[in-house]
Amino acid sequence: MTQERQDGPWEAKEFITKYLAADMPERLVAFRNAWQLDDARLPNPVKYLSYEPIGLDEWPMINTVQMNTRLIQRVDYDNYSLDPVYRVTYNMRTYVWVRGEYAHDTTESRDRMTAVVRSALLDHPSMTRSSDIWFPSVTSEVRLDEGTLREEYSELTYVKGQRVVAGAYLAYEFSLNEPIRRMKNGDIASFDLKTVSLGDASL
Repeated sequence: MTQERQDGPWEAKEFITKYLAADMPERLVAFRNAWQLDDARLPNPVKYLSYEPIGLDEWPMINTVQMNTRLIQRVDYDNYSLDPVYRVTYNMRTYVWVRGEYAHDTTESRDRMTAVVRSALLDHPSMTRSSDIWFPSVTSEVRLDEGTLREEYSELTYVKGQRVVAGAYLAYEFSLNEPIRRMKNGDIASFDLKTVSLGDASL
């Protein structure tokens, strides 16, 4: 199957966002059972975003952003169109945001939610199956480099209403193959056609 466009950073983020939104509910149930927690201590995220929100208004929230492109390397040619296929590696961050009433409970919720997100991101078989849904190209070959995964945790922030906010992010390299459609010789993007009568033509 040929792909007429490259996916680019937005689609790469959207893949992670859609994958987590589809995967996390069932995974959270399994972790609640394993840790003997209820959904108040380990709730389902209410938002999954592919951008950095201006304000944090719903909790828990998970958002994924790309920081930069680390590598673009040609790896193949499309079997049908012979367009080049590039392996593109993005430096990604997935943020976890939680809010609670007490420092202890909020910290626990943030730490446990981050652990569940880590489990999802490192579950390569599940991620690969999801790529068949959201990346129709047979050459996508999504992969998260587990050796690059690292986590950072924020300090607690106290907000109005005696609430506590805590965050964390997971940074990692995420790669996929992206075909680049080249304009073929003789392709015409657009043209203007003007007709004149013989009487108007200048000789």
